Amino acid sequence: MSWLNRVRKPQPPRKQLLFFAQEDLQNEVFAVIRISWFKGGHVSAVTESKISKYDEEVIAEFSSIVGEALRAGADVSALSVVPAEDLGIEPT
Repeated sequence: MSWLNRVRKPQPPRKQLLFFAQEDLQNEVFAVIRISWFKGGHVSAVTESKISKYDEEVIAEFSSIVGEALRAGADVSALSVVPAEDLGIEPT
């Protein structure tokens, strides 16, 4: 029965990843956000969003995309022209 225990043994919880870098982006792009969605402990899909507009709602849009993905258990990688602190991300 020991082999059955190994098969049924639950996997440890996956550690989420949030990667952020400040970069100069081309074509007036404010941010690029790549989201890796997981199912059964493996990547099931990858989506990428681009925020092109520069207005008063750009930070709210960025926060909404990143926040919803993290709450859903996805990994997030983001590049933006502004520093992390301006977007509400605390560096670690």
